[in-house]
Amino acid sequence: MGIQNYYSAATQITNNLIELNSYLQKTLYNRLKNIRKEAKVNDMTSTLQKRYKGYEPQYYKIQDMVFFSIYAQRHKTNLCFSQDTCNYTVEGREKIHQSLKAINKNVLSYVMKNFIPIKTIEYNDNRISKFISQYGKCAVTGTELGISDWHCHHKNPYHLSKDDRFSNLIVLHEDVHRLVHLKDSGKIRDLLNSLQLNKKQKEKVNELRIQCKNTVI
Repeated sequence: MGIQNYYSAATQITNNLIELNSYLQKTLYNRLKNIRKEAKVNDMTSTLQKRYKGYEPQYYKIQDMVFFSIYAQRHKTNLCFSQDTCNYTVEGREKIHQSLKAINKNVLSYVMKNFIPIKTIEYNDNRISKFISQYGKCAVTGTELGISDWHCHHKNPYHLSKDDRFSNLIVLHEDVHRLVHLKDSGKIRDLLNSLQLNKKQKEKVNELRIQCKNTVI
């Protein structure tokens, strides 16, 4: 994946990696024949199925890990960003502040001032960063969050992962957060009727539910 992501800017990335893929497939087929098994698309996670949609190579797996052909990468156009945006110049800081104008300042001030003493410093810092990175909006519904209706959720449950990293956090509306954790079918149905989520939003909720070891809805 690292090679695929790094070289995806090449316009002929699939063709460029076909030769490398032929060597890797021979090694995978011959040297690992005693421990590999044939796999199917459904053996992959939903994220990998989405990433490699449209490619149909021979799938192999070792235990539960599916190996995907390295050539299966589409060209991606690199997004340009301003070199002037930084913390170290007046102009750079001004550009950062401009991007923050979309966030409700009262809510942001509340988030920054209300330290949670029973949580780690890492969590308290990263919840602020995550709130800012989402521009004060719910990651599922996109609605602007108020002072009392937002929650910071651990994608992989903290009691299992002990992970307070930025990448493991996501800011959600209170009702969406409840929907991620609920197991009572009646309460789930009531919340769905209240939230009126579209298909894409339901898929996002289900991704979060699966990470929490809950069933899809």
